[in-house]
Amino acid sequence: MEHGGDTKTYEGKSTHPLADFSANINPLGVPEILKDAMTRGLEGAPRYPDRFYRDLRRSLGDWMDVEADRLVVGNGAMEIIAICISLFETIYLPTPAFGEYESIAKDLKKEIVTYPMSHPFRLNVDDFIAHMPEGALTIITNPHNPTGYTLSGDEVAEIYEACVARGGYLLADETFLSFVTGGEAAQKKGLYRPKQITVRAATKSHALPGLRLGWAVINDGIRERFLKRQLPWSVNAVAEACGLRLKDCDEYMAKAREFIASEREKLLALFEESTIAEALPGKANFLLICLKDIHVEACFDFFLREGILLRTFSEAPLKDHYFRMAIRDEKENARFRERWTQFERSCRHV
Repeated sequence: MEHGGDTKTYEGKSTHPLADFSANINPLGVPEILKDAMTRGLEGAPRYPDRFYRDLRRSLGDWMDVEADRLVVGNGAMEIIAICISLFETIYLPTPAFGEYESIAKDLKKEIVTYPMSHPFRLNVDDFIAHMPEGALTIITNPHNPTGYTLSGDEVAEIYEACVARGGYLLADETFLSFVTGGEAAQKKGLYRPKQITVRAATKSHALPGLRLGWAVINDGIRERFLKRQLPWSVNAVAEACGLRLKDCDEYMAKAREFIASEREKLLALFEESTIAEALPGKANFLLICLKDIHVEACFDFFLREGILLRTFSEAPLKDHYFRMAIRDEKENARFRERWTQFERSCRHV
């Protein structure tokens, strides 16, 4: 499975309604504030949006406490990341990671330098820095995808200083950071570093994957180079209307963090008692699960028959024994726990 959320491919594979645990979307759903914004945004359908998104950047800047002129907006985080990758000849990233980074770099014929990690895929910052190439765009995902572990503010600062010393830039993909209690505050200094690109999005945090709204803080002169490569009107009127109200959703996100932390503990307890799998430590709205003596295909097929879609991987070292699962709503999480007990029982009788 190349991406989570590919429910269309698996329609009809189960007699049960399909619960999508493969996509890490806020389980609270779209906040009511943004539903109202969508309705108002439709009024802008007959008109082009402001090509420079001045009101949107100003609103996001006020929310994040950065100047609007240091922000760019785009059609989801991936458009922004793809353009940033296009600006550099060498890309450096720890693996495993979100596969699109490497795919985009390959398509653009960039030099790709990877730093392979082994189980439990926790970055050794000093060694990562020791292998960092000159002049590269170093990409980190914080929290890391697919494990969900979070680098501290000091660790990111150390990586950043190494990037600067080697004549490169740091891109911090923080699209899951708002799910971590205190996460954005811990990384706030990164918003003001001259050679750090900080990318965020409403896709996961505010349950808006169908609208595609991302933004980034880009300092130094690279922002002008970015804008020259970006096609105009990449954010539609409805997504823009939602972006203007993100600053009013802090209470919603606080409730989401509390709910996810509670549900994560229930799922972790399930795997702590398991004899066939372990959950890797993390703080995001998903878990990476390692199967001990069972091929992931058997697990995926079992849950698909039961109407639960998991995220599997096509590349080593994750492809044979790992799957990722989102933290969903209370009812679906309970359903997963029940099915997991059945799956584990069936494995004992094989």
